[in-house]
Amino acid sequence: MKSLRFLLLGFLLVSLTGILQPAFAQQEPDGEVLLNFNYPAVGNVYLNGVFFGDVAFLPLGEVLSLLYIPTERTDSGKGLKGAYPTKNDNWSVDPVTNQLIINGKSETLEADKYYLGELDLFLHPDYFKRIFGITFTINTYALSVSMKSDYTLPIEERQKRESIRKQLQQRTSQGSTAAPLLYDRERKALSLGVLDYNVNYNATDAGNNLGLYFNAGMELLGGDLQGSYNGNINNGNLLSSFSGLRWRYVLPGGMTPEKNVGLASISAGQVNTTSFNNAANLVGISVTNNPVIPRLDLDVFVIDGTTVPDSEVELLIGGQLVDFTRADEVGYYRFNAPVTYGTVRLSTRIYTPQGEVIIQDRQIQVPFSFLPKGFVGYNIQAGLPQFTFDSLGTTLATHADISYGITNALTVRAGADQGEIFGEKSIYPVFGLSARLFQQYLLNIDALPDRYYRANASVFYSDNTSINAQYTEYNPNSAFNFRGQTRDANLNVFYPFKILGKFSGFRVTGERIWFDTGLGVNNYQFDFNTQINRVVLRFNYRGGARGLVNDPENPTQNQFGLFTSSLTYTLPRTPGIPVYVRGLFLRGQFRYSTLLEQPESVSFLLSQTLFKNGRFTLGYDRELIRDLSQFQIGFLYDFNSLRTSTQYSKRTNGYSFQQGFSGSLAYDPAGNSVIPSNRDQITRSGATVRLFIDANENGIYDTGEEVVPAKAVRLDRSANILIGSDGILRITQLQSYWKYRLDIDVAALPNPNLAPKLKSFSFVAEPNRFREIDIPLYQTGIIDGFILLEKNGKEQGQGGLRLELMREGETEPVEIIRTFSDGSFYSYGLLPGKYKLKVDSKQLEFMQVESDPAELEFEIKALADGDYLEGLTLVLKPKSED
Repeated sequence: MKSLRFLLLGFLLVSLTGILQPAFAQQEPDGEVLLNFNYPAVGNVYLNGVFFGDVAFLPLGEVLSLLYIPTERTDSGKGLKGAYPTKNDNWSVDPVTNQLIINGKSETLEADKYYLGELDLFLHPDYFKRIFGITFTINTYALSVSMKSDYTLPIEERQKRESIRKQLQQRTSQGSTAAPLLYDRERKALSLGVLDYNVNYNATDAGNNLGLYFNAGMELLGGDLQGSYNGNINNGNLLSSFSGLRWRYVLPGGMTPEKNVGLASISAGQVNTTSFNNAANLVGISVTNNPVIPRLDLDVFVIDGTTVPDSEVELLIGGQLVDFTRADEVGYYRFNAPVTYGTVRLSTRIYTPQGEVIIQDRQIQVPFSFLPKGFVGYNIQAGLPQFTFDSLGTTLATHADISYGITNALTVRAGADQGEIFGEKSIYPVFGLSARLFQQYLLNIDALPDRYYRANASVFYSDNTSINAQYTEYNPNSAFNFRGQTRDANLNVFYPFKILGKFSGFRVTGERIWFDTGLGVNNYQFDFNTQINRVVLRFNYRGGARGLVNDPENPTQNQFGLFTSSLTYTLPRTPGIPVYVRGLFLRGQFRYSTLLEQPESVSFLLSQTLFKNGRFTLGYDRELIRDLSQFQIGFLYDFNSLRTSTQYSKRTNGYSFQQGFSGSLAYDPAGNSVIPSNRDQITRSGATVRLFIDANENGIYDTGEEVVPAKAVRLDRSANILIGSDGILRITQLQSYWKYRLDIDVAALPNPNLAPKLKSFSFVAEPNRFREIDIPLYQTGIIDGFILLEKNGKEQGQGGLRLELMREGETEPVEIIRTFSDGSFYSYGLLPGKYKLKVDSKQLEFMQVESDPAELEFEIKALADGDYLEGLTLVLKPKSED
């Protein structure tokens, strides 16, 4: 019996030894210390480390948690596993089974390279390098750790996302706080504006000519006036014509697209009818309630779904982050996305807690023919038909149409044309409908009795696949049946895909035309393009018939078939390539006639950027069928004030030379001068912004006051901003009548002590002219004072306090001020405005005191020499017992 007891005891000892072997078999560390770990994305933290000799083992769970590398426990409960750096790179470390998996491959976990502690699993630095691509360097003397990673860490990606989201919140906060409108629409009886010009000289073996084009715009009687002139001098003879001479008066309602107003604008002069089919040129008047500023938002589209609980979900519109949220405990998320006109690409980007990124895309199309629900739009034109500049009809022609938004996805319209220019009948009615089905399918129907009926349907998917189909039924007796067709139909399909990771695409276009002779023709086209490294290949085939088919005995008349292949190559702009050929563009093209079964032409083109703003082109074309060739050389350069274009062509039977100059001239009211530009500016607007030190503090620029030359303004929309030699900013390419928000970047001012009264304001861009904007600058303010603590009936300075400085109208502190040991404080660089100063409430609660007064209110005045406030004092008193 006694021997049986010893046998059982021995069995238990052997069993316990086997069970506890991982805990007892490992070597104990020489010491355990706290290591100072400093990494930009993490900050300064402490890590537990265990030393074996001079090698520090680091805690696996703690390190991965700090770096946001997703993990989960192994089946044994002692190890960790996951996927990094990609979801296919599986890894696992299990000290119980001594199993190690790196990039999906299994091996044995070496016993002398890990230590299983009470709170974490410690690994040798070599394993961090092999598994995660992270190199740790331990300084044993300073007890510090530095790190370098071969991959972008999840915490770095998270930090970038949070930074972008913070900027989004700041923009949203700024947007919700409307900037005051300092420069509203200022109508003038007469104001000089802009002149666009294009001058071209052409010389050939047959003669030469000079082409002139001028387009002028200005403000007259509170409206915008514009018109263009065309001239051609050939063999000493001048041919002239004028066109587009029109005056328009835009009412305030025309600048508020979010409202449905009764009248938006009135135009007089040369106007075009807004007919559904063919617009007529009239000399008369036009009225409409449609705004001159395009409507931007149409509807709110709900985007929701489910994903992994606690995932971060971002909403992107057109690739730009517009909102973000976090999925709830069941994984549900929801956004209200504004649907704007045009093609809207909506994307949701989901970051799961496991580190996976899920991207979902959808595409929505909203043509400008849609009206918001309940909105009514109309157009009315009346006048005499204009055939040429000096030829007018004698009978009045009119057009009227009206549209109504039944819903945000359904708009109906109707109208009528009246006059001989439209046809023999006295009135031609028109009807239409535009609908959006299932968010992304568009249907458009036009019904023109006695003329034609047309239906168009299209869809544009998120992967850029698009389908467009159109069908038209003609009235045989209609003037629009100019080719004698009874009906036509066409289909256009584009399908993108990838080849070896490169975007490729295939497009098919087909057209069928039925003629009143009983004959019909088919036209079709196939396109394929792909990319191999930096080479772009394109293949195109077009077939069908040109013109009319009216001979039953020869139905193949006017047939054609043409195969075209092209190859383009662009040299990279890398430092290893000579600077003169970086970015060089090369293209070759070959055309083959399948009808004639022989090559038709071959061409080559070389294009290269020169001197940053110039482009040189060299080309050669060879028509193989007609045995003709052409050699071309050209150079285009953009100066700040104009654009010049030079081209020479040598053909087999002649030559041509062309020299052109184009640009724009605008009157600048700030400098009372003419400002040249290399871009057209008619129908656009501009502004001259003058930053100056307001020496006499009257808020107006006076002669002799110092202009501050600094590009220190930003707009909420795209524009071209240049600073002149006189220190004045010229902003061009603004849209007429649009409202812009202007923000002043104080950090970009040459003197850090300068600041404006307002950092942000808005202005309306005047039509066809520059408006003058003056921004006075002042020296910033300085404050100082004391925080006193009342103790035993005496007052003494209290150091180490946090003071919150708040600007009126803002919710976040402008600055956190610290008091010195004697209780004093100061701050400088304060912008003009009203402020509040108070002690941090948490510190008051901890000290069990209250502030008298609770907060200080003061104002920094806009003074040329700066405002200085001193003696600001707060007294901290013990809380009174209730």
